Formats: sequence, structure tokens, C-alpha cells
Amino acid sequence: MKKVLENIKAIIALFIVFFSFSYFFITTFFGKENPQILIAVVGALSLVIGYYFGSSSGSAQKQETIDKMNQNKTT
Repeated sequence: MKKVLENIKAIIALFIVFFSFSYFFITTFFGKENPQILIAVVGALSLVIGYYFGSSSGSAQKQETIDKMNQNKTT
């Protein structure tokens, strides 16, 4: 149970990605597309991708800047 609680963000993100691709698959092959649901699914998928890739790279750049500033103060 503890591992699930530690990884809940990743689990929810994987669920959203799985649901998004499932919806795209169903609408592609069965043709029952609802534009409002499609917009919501694309929005949710974009949020997940933006969070995991945007947050990680921005955080890494910030940490690199902080490390450089700390090195300049110690020398």
C-alpha cells in the first residue's frame, strides 16, 4: 500500500495516457467521436505530458543554476 501511495501521481498519469490512447483507438476504428470529449482527452493528455517533461527539465535547469551560484560563493 505504501508503494502505491508513493507512486500515485505516476499511476494516475499512466491511467490518463492509457485512457487517451484507448479513446483514440475506439474513435478511429468505430467512428463514434464526440468533439467535447476529444477536447477533454487531449487536454488531459497534454497536462500529463507537460507535467512530466516540462517540470523535469525546468527543475533540472533551476537546480543547475543554484549549483553554479553555490560554487561561485564558495570560491
